[in-house]
Amino acid sequence: SPCDYIANLSTYWINKKMTINRQAGLTIIELLLVIAIISIIGLMSTSFYSRFLTQNTVENTENQLVSSFRKAQVYSMMGKQNGVWGVRYTLSPKKITLYLSGNPAFDEIYNVNNNITISDFTDISFAKITGLPNSSGVPITSPVTITITGGNNNKTITINSQGVVSKTN
Repeated sequence: SPCDYIANLSTYWINKKMTINRQAGLTIIELLLVIAIISIIGLMSTSFYSRFLTQNTVENTENQLVSSFRKAQVYSMMGKQNGVWGVRYTLSPKKITLYLSGNPAFDEIYNVNNNITISDFTDISFAKITGLPNSSGVPITSPVTITITGGNNNKTITINSQGVVSKTN
């Protein structure tokens, strides 16, 4: 009968509307699951980023130190400012200084991150004209090895008796 048809049709539409409404939203469990996954990914990425920064800082310090040694040697060999050039590392505050002996006006300072350790190095200068390295005024006769450490990252720089600076990783 037409009345049964209309009753069945209205029941059909009410049930369909309820089904649609139930599927349109998120349950609290789904929401908590998404938040948990995002939190785990965020925590993991923080440790990876921290390790990346430390690794990058070690490499930047190595490059700066090598660059300073090479620049000091070239300046000494050229006779720039008619003086002896060298590189010094100080612990407090942590810094690498490219210097002209006896004239602090020409100092070039590079601050070293507190998480970085530089071992087996305090001061190396290069003789005028020849560019041969000296450590505390004494000529270097065997290679000097300098280690840069940060976290689990190590970089090594070697300076031989002729003043050749090389990265030996």
